Amino acid sequence: MFKTKKKLNDILKIASELYNIDQFSKTAQYLNKSQIRDVKNEIRDIADKKNNKLIKLTKFLKPLIIPTAKRITLESHIDFSKINLREHIVVYMPNHKSHLDEFIIGYTLLAKNFPVPVTAAGENLFKNKLSGFMLKSYGAFKIRRAKYSDDEHYKRLLYAYLGASFMTGSQIMTFQEGTRPRDGKIGLFRKGIIGTIEKLFRDLKDNPEFAMEDITFVPVAINWSENPDEKKMTADSDTKAEDTDLFKRFLNLKKTHSSKDIRGVYLGFGKPVSYNQFVAENKPDDNNSYAIGICNEVRSRVVAMMPIFKEHLLHSSIQFLNKYNNIVNTEDCTQLIGVTQKIISNDEHKIKIIETDGYSIESQLELMEMRDIIKFNDDKSGFMVLKPSLIEYYANHVTSLIEERKT
Repeated sequence: MFKTKKKLNDILKIASELYNIDQFSKTAQYLNKSQIRDVKNEIRDIADKKNNKLIKLTKFLKPLIIPTAKRITLESHIDFSKINLREHIVVYMPNHKSHLDEFIIGYTLLAKNFPVPVTAAGENLFKNKLSGFMLKSYGAFKIRRAKYSDDEHYKRLLYAYLGASFMTGSQIMTFQEGTRPRDGKIGLFRKGIIGTIEKLFRDLKDNPEFAMEDITFVPVAINWSENPDEKKMTADSDTKAEDTDLFKRFLNLKKTHSSKDIRGVYLGFGKPVSYNQFVAENKPDDNNSYAIGICNEVRSRVVAMMPIFKEHLLHSSIQFLNKYNNIVNTEDCTQLIGVTQKIISNDEHKIKIIETDGYSIESQLELMEMRDIIKFNDDKSGFMVLKPSLIEYYANHVTSLIEERKT
């Protein structure tokens, strides 16, 4: 606990200095003591309170906290030992499927003896005091997305916090889709916090206390055979997907899915993007920034890694057949899955297809009936679709990925 407080105090001290310097460059006026105290309090509200002892303790409990953690298909296109944590700002940039993504990724990095990064999280997730405490203890810091465009004070606060975090040895993870896309596709990676990190690097790279020579952006692809958040993600469009109490979802996880229902998680670490190399090989945008280009490049590497689960092929086949028939014939579904898999496997942009342990079309359809997604007819030769939005969500994993890999 003492070390946690000491690091937070160090961050607050450095961050308030960075805020003061950045403000002076814009206004030619330094803060007084009272203003510095106010700035420290605001940065404290944003800051993580990462507790490594708590993280290591729950590492041993993760099969209970996240039952799917033992069913990860891990693929890495990088040598973690060659990532320079001392001289590079390291930014992990995953796509976003579930609020459990950050825990799966964090525990995986921990298993590789890598530090768990601090993670940008929407301020809505901190409404509950208990879940807010847990999130901050695991390294989450608070982001106010609506403040980016027009609040210079907030941008300066975030700039100062991130700069202090990097100077005290933190890496960062940020989900640049901004939220979990509710259509099942991979959303656009927005500039957001990447522009702030770029500005920091440019401003501080000649500062001997900063000692950072480059930024390493690590693409991270994550996909679930069944999304723990699917009930929220496929709800009526008027429902706000982000209004979620994370702690309650932990407790209610097995009410939405039993642990056996989520048969697998894919996690892929792609070839990193060097900021210096990207700048040398590309042109900036109209604002002399490379942030948008880097986001697009990282996203393209995430898409290139992303696999499809057999479960998603089943949903895709059901969606196609349901367009033409009120009753989907089970045999037609089986044949269409086979044809689709053959086409994907033979395509020049081959997409990896994962068949999880215990998967079969029959068992998956029975699970879908049990969860009121479909309803079998009397002889089980066919079924009606009861939740087309959920079918569409997983079908989009397949169709959107195929389309993107061809562009």
